[in-house]
Amino acid sequence: MDRTKARNAVGVALAAALLLLTLLGSGYFIFTLKVGFVQWLAFNACSPTSLVYLVCVTIFWLKGNTALLPFALLPMYYFGTMGLFTFTWSGANVFAQLSHITMTLNIAWATYVLCSISDYKATAKGLSWGIVVFVPYISFVMYYCRTHAAEIGRLLQMVE
Repeated sequence: MDRTKARNAVGVALAAALLLLTLLGSGYFIFTLKVGFVQWLAFNACSPTSLVYLVCVTIFWLKGNTALLPFALLPMYYFGTMGLFTFTWSGANVFAQLSHITMTLNIAWATYVLCSISDYKATAKGLSWGIVVFVPYISFVMYYCRTHAAEIGRLLQMVE
């Protein structure tokens, strides 16, 4: 197997794991906790971010559009990799941490692919558009979670 096929096989496996964890996490929030759409966007910010990444990586594989691959890396890093350091590693958070690890592995894979392609103009374009689109989303999530802290604490049983 050549390097490109091996690289893509790893990417497909990581994307499949991320899709599975995203669907399970979303199902928990939507069906078990019965949150609304806006609450899902804010309280489970990893899932919308992961879904955008999965759409972008799929289009990258099908069309070869390099600029789409880095588009969702900023929020994946913010909610996924940084989540490794903000969530506890016990109880129900272990599942969330599995998602954060998988998001981080997808970031590492995408970064490796972008470096091996060496299309820095497309990479910069994708990252720039990602910043423009996702910084307001990150701000919304931070504001909403801060103003609804009691609600998220109750939902996730962080507070009695």
